[in-house]
Amino acid sequence: MSPAVVLSLTVIFCAWLLRRLSRIGSRERGLPPGPPTLPLIGNLHQFPMSFAHVKFMEWAQVYGDIISVKLGPQTVVVLSSPSLVRECIDLRSATTSDRPTLHIPKLLYDDNGEMSLARYGPTWKAMRRAARDILSHEACMKHLPIQHAEAGQLMYDLLEHPKEFYTHIYRYSASVIFSVVAGIHCSQFEGSVVEDLDSMLRQLEYILRPGGSPPVDLIPLLKYIPSRWALWKTKAKEVRAVQEKLFFGILDHCVDRIKREKRNDCFLEYVLDHQSHYGLDYRQMAYLGGTLFMAGADTTAVFLRWFIACMVTYPDIQKRAQQEVDEVIGLDKSPVLDDIEKLPYLRAIIKEVHRFRPITPTAVPHSATADERVGDFLIPKGATIFMNVWAIYHHEDYFDNPELFNPERYIRSEHGAKPGVDTTGLRDDLMFGGGRRICPGSHLASNSIFLNTMDFLWAFKFQPATDEVTGLPIPIDLNSYNGALIGSPTPFQCEIIPRSEAKAGMIREQFAAASPTFELFEQHTSLQDKPDDGA
Repeated sequence: MSPAVVLSLTVIFCAWLLRRLSRIGSRERGLPPGPPTLPLIGNLHQFPMSFAHVKFMEWAQVYGDIISVKLGPQTVVVLSSPSLVRECIDLRSATTSDRPTLHIPKLLYDDNGEMSLARYGPTWKAMRRAARDILSHEACMKHLPIQHAEAGQLMYDLLEHPKEFYTHIYRYSASVIFSVVAGIHCSQFEGSVVEDLDSMLRQLEYILRPGGSPPVDLIPLLKYIPSRWALWKTKAKEVRAVQEKLFFGILDHCVDRIKREKRNDCFLEYVLDHQSHYGLDYRQMAYLGGTLFMAGADTTAVFLRWFIACMVTYPDIQKRAQQEVDEVIGLDKSPVLDDIEKLPYLRAIIKEVHRFRPITPTAVPHSATADERVGDFLIPKGATIFMNVWAIYHHEDYFDNPELFNPERYIRSEHGAKPGVDTTGLRDDLMFGGGRRICPGSHLASNSIFLNTMDFLWAFKFQPATDEVTGLPIPIDLNSYNGALIGSPTPFQCEIIPRSEAKAGMIREQFAAASPTFELFEQHTSLQDKPDDGA
């Protein structure tokens, strides 16, 4: 072959290669609009590392309620209207219920170890079916005694040690899910599986945080770096070991309890009894329990913290809600779950807290397993799909003054929307996800929220803490929260005061009366100091 031919072929190949490379990162024909891209990297330089919901909403205001973002060759689609979520996530869930394939979660859980991040397939379906059976609306009714008892302890803890309310709320939320799932009541945070879980979740947040690992999913060659030079691999291995010790230890404990004939009818006992029916192996059962622990502990706690922050910030709203509670509940008894149906203003407050500060501002992302067309736009197979719950709940086309905390909007309208607005798809439970991936624990979480918000308003007055130097109230910044998947408020101070001595006495009596309920559940200390065989 002559030098001239070789040179020509080389030029042609280089031109072809440059053309191919130049297309990487560009927005393919048919994709929804979005911010301008750069060759190779697409929008990687613009993609938000935290507070993604805010940036997504800014882009939606420019490019529309369905946008696309390019991360190198990968496509991200963001939905910012309820009708789009209904069409893409709820009605087309057969092809939009997968999860993105991410390197770090795979290091932590393998392909199907953790239900909330597992790929859409037989193992996830089996896990989901088991969780749904024990956490259905009907099944959750039998968990009410322990939820009432745990709520009673939470009120007692707030009465005796109000400044530690952040920890008390977390202990409550985690102990409820430990009781229901594993038959374990945790009367304190320190030295319990609640503390173990919290420690593990903080380690997990560290490795999953933006910058906690290099962009392995965009540069796959990075996954082949040896562990001794890849700190993220070492950290993932450490977190995985902690998770397995906790999750397997608890399941081992349940097995031992069954052998000792000390059953307390918890979820994991049920799954062990029906293992062949669900087709789950021991690891999958342990991680099914672990998924519920991780999801249940943080979400309810975050809502209750936001609720208190809003009550402190809006004393007139708190006062009106307490008047309603007093009229319905009376002075000689504490609330029960059925009372919530007679408290429309409190229900409006709960909906407004969910709207104003949704627990998961972008929900957990979905992934498409087939091409889907939405109007004139294509959602390609393999695309990551975000539901921007924050943008939906702060959409000016649907809500008047969306940045204002105003429960009255839910008195005027079922979904809090403006008069005459088409509310198709505007669900009050969008923060729990959508389609086949909607949170199976939403009924349990809602019952906890109903019970505790009633108890809080019935028992306590929430007001700003006072600066010791100036004597002035310390305001709470409702715009201060972390930018992670779960939007928890930054720790704040407040004063929690019993509304009367009579109510304080009733709280103490109610807590004492809960002892027989707690005795049905095991009191479990930390597994971290126990041998590896669990129980």
